[in-house]
Amino acid sequence: MTESILKLNNLTKTYIIGNRKNALKAQKAIQKLHKKYEHDCEKGKNSCIKEDEKLLKKAQSLFAIENYEESYQTITGKVLKKRPKDRGTVVHALNGIDLIINKGELVAIVGPSGSGKSTLLNMLGLLDEPTAGQILIQGRNITAIKARELPNIRSKELGFVFQSFNLVTTLTALENVMIPLRYAGIGLLKRREMAKIALEQVGLGDRLNHSPNELSGGQQQRVAIARSIVNSPSIIFGDELTGELDSKMTTEVMGLISQLNKKGQTFIIVTHNPEVAKKCKRIIYMKDGRIEKEINKYKA
Repeated sequence: MTESILKLNNLTKTYIIGNRKNALKAQKAIQKLHKKYEHDCEKGKNSCIKEDEKLLKKAQSLFAIENYEESYQTITGKVLKKRPKDRGTVVHALNGIDLIINKGELVAIVGPSGSGKSTLLNMLGLLDEPTAGQILIQGRNITAIKARELPNIRSKELGFVFQSFNLVTTLTALENVMIPLRYAGIGLLKRREMAKIALEQVGLGDRLNHSPNELSGGQQQRVAIARSIVNSPSIIFGDELTGELDSKMTTEVMGLISQLNKKGQTFIIVTHNPEVAKKCKRIIYMKDGRIEKEINKYKA
């Protein structure tokens, strides 16, 4: 039986830029009702849940078509006067994303600039909060928990690999990989052993004491991957992780990711590179804040 590791329910993210008072009021009303909805779900108040869900869907639908006055009235029962002279922009970065990622999948998220893929990655990585909707990791509703708990979940459940490697230049490869273990409260000797094993996994067992400037771009990205897997996270997110590599190094890094994936590691990679996407077994295409289509080789 396939095990779901990540689930998104009607995930929405809206940015309001400038003086759009009615949009702001409607958005705040939606967020307030959403928090109440999550609280009622946690407490098992079934009668409230159905009513909240119905109101939320209606208000969000009206907000999406920029009918902010009716959206606000749906939730609050209060009337807002239209403000045609208000200036500013409402950006619907994510428009109701529904998505399930299963354990052990290798997924690429692609799309043109402004399609919402980077915003989606920020939501999935718990680096930003959605305007509405749910994010469930390992069955736990992340959007219902308190903000102070997020760093702990992020450090234990999630790994990150970035385009620019984000290595500390004054530290060795081993010391760079040890960083997340220190924040996790693991003792020095155990940190060293775990970091060494992770570097050996990515083929850098003979480069433990090399600094980043003594390594090639591909090797630096391997260190970054070792750092991302050292805690055995549920999911690893890659943000254009081959963006600064040539084609040969890109092939090497994606080969490593495929090897780690075959051992059961789940990867979600945002990329502009079609060759990187082709190496993934599931490709999700985004456009205008929505999932436009997908290719899923797991179902082939």
